[in-house]
This record gives sequence, C-alpha cells and structure tokens, in this order.
Amino acid sequence: MISPLMARRIASIHKWLGLVVFAQLIVWTSTGLFFVAIHITEIRADYLVHPADLVTPVDMGRVKITSSDALKVVAEDRPFEVTLKSLAGLPVYEVRAEIGTFLVSGETGERIFVEEPLARKIAAAAWASDTPIRALEELEIAPRESSVGGEVWAAHFEGQGDPTLYVSAVTGRTSLPRTDLWRTYDFLYGLHLMDYGNHENFNTPWMLAAAIFALSAVLLGAALLFHRFTRGLIRKEIT
Repeated sequence: MISPLMARRIASIHKWLGLVVFAQLIVWTSTGLFFVAIHITEIRADYLVHPADLVTPVDMGRVKITSSDALKVVAEDRPFEVTLKSLAGLPVYEVRAEIGTFLVSGETGERIFVEEPLARKIAAAAWASDTPIRALEELEIAPRESSVGGEVWAAHFEGQGDPTLYVSAVTGRTSLPRTDLWRTYDFLYGLHLMDYGNHENFNTPWMLAAAIFALSAVLLGAALLFHRFTRGLIRKEIT
C-alpha cells in the first residue's frame, strides 16, 4: 500500500505530467484532424504538373551530335553516363560525371546552362495548365520544400496559394509542385512528428521525451487508482 504522503507526491507529479502530455495530445489531435480532413491529393497538387512518367519524345531530326561527342565535351570531368532527353523541346544530353551533372546540346554540342529564358520554358512545359508565371527568381540554395538540390529557379505561377515549381539550374529537372496548402501540411506534420527542423523524422528526442512522459503519467495514474481502491477496501474491512 502507498503511504498518504507518497500518494500526494505521486498525485502532484501526475498532475504536472498530465498537463505536459495534454498539451502535446492537443497538437497530435488537431494536426491529425487536419490530415484526415483534407485529402492527400489536394495537398500534393500533382494535378498542377504533367505526370512524372510522361516522357516527351526527342526530336531526332534536330540531333546533330552523338553521345560520344557529348562525352568528349566534358571529358576532363571524367563522365561515366550519358542520356539523351528532351528539355523543353530541345534535344540535350545529360552527362553524369564524377564531379557533377552537365547538359550538352544535341544540336550544337555546346554546354547548356539553365539560364532564365530556358528555366521559364522548362517550368511552363512542365505545368499542366496555361497559367502564366507570375515571377521567376534564382536561388543559390534550394529551399527544403523544393526537393531539388543545389541552385534552382523558383517559378511562381498565378493562382491561389502561391503555386510554385522549382527548376534545377544544373540539370533542368523540375520539383514537385508546392502550394500554401502543402506548406501548411508540412508545418503541421513537423509538429505532429515533433521534428521541428526537417519535418520528416519521428525518432527525435522530443518524441522520445513525450512518450516517456505519457507512459509515466499512465503508470502514476494507475498507481493512484490502485491506492484509492485498496484504501477503500481497507476502510471497509476496519468498519
């Protein structure tokens, strides 16, 4: 049996632990409600861009150089893989080398750098609607939401929720579409996982602490419940 003094101490600890756990339970419940209330397809907004498996055919009539020629352009960078693809209607060779990835024109054999005009064409070609680009900005460091590393172009389209598409300034590859709804989801997901930085890892010290506090509150509550039941039984036996 627990002594009255120990029971009061347990009750005090249980109360404060309950307050901490209650606050996080509010966060978990409210964010979970958001997740189930809004369908994931609306959050991802994949309908804003053409399907990822939709491959634009290369206009072979415009290809004037071979893959071997493309490899020679960046030979000093020790290339090991080359792929011919269409980039905004232009035939290009994407050459992967030990120090990075390069683009070589399939028509002229010259290195291609994704400057603003090309980035605009790539973004417009990837966008599924005829919504115009409201603003195009160059970012030296891609934001976390872009899913594209390195230097990027951020194409902000007209429409509600600031729909944005990121274009790699190196490879010309595009990111997944991002909107304010996705950004809200991402923020709430970070709160739900208690990963306040990357919003994707649930193995955080905060989550571990919340789990320990919750378990402790449950065990202390069970101890108090046991104490009250046994105390009542003892009183009945005495009387």
